[in-house]
Amino acid sequence: MLQLCVFGGYEGPLSAGKRCYFTLFGGCTLTRPTLARQLITARRAGRGPSPAPQSIFITIFGGSCVKCPTLADEFVDLREAVNNGSLDLASWDTYMAELDRWHSAAIASLTLFGGFEESELPSEDEEIEGIALQRHFRTLGEESGRILEMGVGQGGSSRRTVIQQAVLAS
Repeated sequence: MLQLCVFGGYEGPLSAGKRCYFTLFGGCTLTRPTLARQLITARRAGRGPSPAPQSIFITIFGGSCVKCPTLADEFVDLREAVNNGSLDLASWDTYMAELDRWHSAAIASLTLFGGFEESELPSEDEEIEGIALQRHFRTLGEESGRILEMGVGQGGSSRRTVIQQAVLAS
């Protein structure tokens, strides 16, 4: 499937299927699925974890960005998956150990006279707004919220540990 962006902008989720994103004189911002959704999708397909199999980005005179979901989104999806039995935290630990290897193999890009960023973290404002919104909806308790706040601006294993600790605290 081809996603085409010419002289404009596109913002949306990163597709779970094979897809080619072509950006010419424009901007494309995509958000990865949460870690819990990636694991559940991989288990249903009967394969190893993979964030978005074979996504190809071609960017010419523009910018493309693949962003990580906010901590609040990660928390809500993981907690719901654990609560409904779709995922147990033992599977989560095993999956997280393999995650970095899968992320690096899932995306290919060609950029000419533009920019491409693969794992951009949400801004501090986006993170705080997401946490505040989940507190308002009462899906995030005070203790879990404080734990998530400690993960703002962190990436990699630190971010994944914060998400897991917040779920354990809820």
